[in-house]
Amino acid sequence: MKQEIRPVEKVLAAIDALDLDCIKLKLMDAEEGQGWSREYADRMEIEYRRFLALMAKYPEETIAPTKDVDKFWHGHILDTMKYGPDCEKVFGYFLHHFPYFGMRGEEDAKNLSAAAENMHALYEREFGEPLPGAAAFCAKAEPAFCAKASPAFCAKAGPAFCAKAGPAFCAKAEPAFCAKAGPAFCAKASVNANVRPALPAAN
Repeated sequence: MKQEIRPVEKVLAAIDALDLDCIKLKLMDAEEGQGWSREYADRMEIEYRRFLALMAKYPEETIAPTKDVDKFWHGHILDTMKYGPDCEKVFGYFLHHFPYFGMRGEEDAKNLSAAAENMHALYEREFGEPLPGAAAFCAKAEPAFCAKASPAFCAKAGPAFCAKAGPAFCAKAEPAFCAKAGPAFCAKASVNANVRPALPAAN
């Protein structure tokens, strides 16, 4: 199938319009995701959008995302019902991910290193600042962040979280949770298991 070549401006506008809140919510979960703080997840959302923008603006270049941007990308891909349509809206085709780059011997590792250096150079040229290193952010700040957050933010806070997080959360919740939340609530919540949870408001 021939890929549609879209104007870069149209692609960049579509990248900016992506709704990535549900991806961040999953990445912020300590058990199901990476346990990222809200602040760090927001920052990685920006970096992921910038990575996609570089892919769109420099399609002939080989670049490699940072580890945490790659994790964000993985999170997006895992939501298959969203990732496929998002790719179509943004690029006009499915953007594949090759997870073995750098693992196929010494030469491949060198190529990955070169791609990472290229990413750094293009990033600085495009955005006017160095590519942030992982050490600049606290990926494991979840406990401190959660302590400041309202009880509804934390999954262990009970029904308040589920009410805000959306039906998909309760559909997967333990029976004990539904017993506390009430049969009527869980009956309504489980009607559509494809509804994505909402990201709680930042404090």
